[in-house]
Amino acid sequence: MGSPEAAFHSTRLRDWDAWSKYLLLFLVGFCLTGRSFSYLGIPPAKLFIGDLTLAAFVIFRPRQLFDRWFGALTLGGPLGAFSWVLLISILYGVFETIRGLFSGFSPLVAIQNLVFNLYPLFFFLGLWVGTRRPELMQRLLQFYAWGLCIYGPLYYLVLHNVTATMPGSDSVPIFGQAGGGAFVILGLLCLVPKPSRYWLPMTVAAIIFLVGQVRSDWFGAALSFLIWGVLEKKMKPVAMFFLGLTALLVLGAVFDVNLPSPSTRGGAISSREIVARGLSAIDPELAKDYTGSEDTGMYAGTIHWREMWWHAIWVNSQENKTNLIIGPGYGFLLKNLVSYLKDSDIRTPHNIFYFALGYSGWLGVSIFFALQLACITMLWRLYRVTGKAFGLAAYSSTIFAAFFGNVLETPSGAIPLYCIIGLLIAPSLSGLARPRPERVSLVDRSQEFAEVNAFQEV
Repeated sequence: MGSPEAAFHSTRLRDWDAWSKYLLLFLVGFCLTGRSFSYLGIPPAKLFIGDLTLAAFVIFRPRQLFDRWFGALTLGGPLGAFSWVLLISILYGVFETIRGLFSGFSPLVAIQNLVFNLYPLFFFLGLWVGTRRPELMQRLLQFYAWGLCIYGPLYYLVLHNVTATMPGSDSVPIFGQAGGGAFVILGLLCLVPKPSRYWLPMTVAAIIFLVGQVRSDWFGAALSFLIWGVLEKKMKPVAMFFLGLTALLVLGAVFDVNLPSPSTRGGAISSREIVARGLSAIDPELAKDYTGSEDTGMYAGTIHWREMWWHAIWVNSQENKTNLIIGPGYGFLLKNLVSYLKDSDIRTPHNIFYFALGYSGWLGVSIFFALQLACITMLWRLYRVTGKAFGLAAYSSTIFAAFFGNVLETPSGAIPLYCIIGLLIAPSLSGLARPRPERVSLVDRSQEFAEVNAFQEV
């Protein structure tokens, strides 16, 4: 019979393994289907998979959250700034929720706004699992790459025609739009040994990246690849990425590929339409001249309705000093500021700045961007330690997209972001604490840090 200590250690290892497997599937689900996956859960109680996962982490593994968080609050270190700003953000979110309730706003909407301040807690889940399973980030990229290779074509050829919606929503389809192609390619090039073995998933990911027709993703990906190329001095793969996308557009034009686009995107899937959608964000008239079609006005229209809403939020914030400094409070219906959204169920203005400003004023904006600055600081130190710029590059793409879409105020964007930051930082956390860190390999640092934490757990 084994000793009690050995049995205890074995139980802990099984627990870590269960959490790592769950987190892997959890993140792959979010990455592949986005909003659709976020509606899994208990719809009648308005409890969904993100809420349930965070609750399980807090209830069953409280020490892995609070010991690390409060330890950073008292001892400082590489997590100190993030931990302090996160505490301030959550307290401010609670204040805005209470204020909204006393103002007579909907309690449900107020709580839905509050989770915006709670999403960064997923950083500690990623950090904990990443210290025990430092290879999990690589496995996530591999699973995501092959999953997108299968799910992506199925979605654009067949599944986008399925009109059934997720329980708890009247508009979110069961099969969410496949995306994240650029993230897959960048991750495989940065973190996975011998990325050439993944030529098929990367090719499919590039096609999905283009046919998704999400302009913020296109420009965000360009930014992320340039950051990676400059910081790691790998501009040749960056040039190959852009040349590859150009080649796919040329092939699409040569073979006259023209497929119906999902109803959520409108238009069609063709090289000409893809270029027109990109041009319309810069010059709608140029896009119209390029295609010779009046339909390009639809692409510019998707920008116009957001700009009108953003202007209305800005005007509302200037109405009085209270709105300017702390906003109207959580539960306030931003959609009521414009007439064309009053009958919709949309809550987020597709811009993280106007989301924070509209609900919580300039103080809320300042706290949110202070938290993002803390994230950037950690990722920069990670780059200095490991020489790997994937974290900074991927983060920059997400932040860019957050100014043109509902990314960081929704679970489908915020939860994976904070979890992945934790996964990336975990293997090198001890190196981040050094004042002048020497660059070490991710594998060596992962093994060292995992062994230290495993010993401390026992």
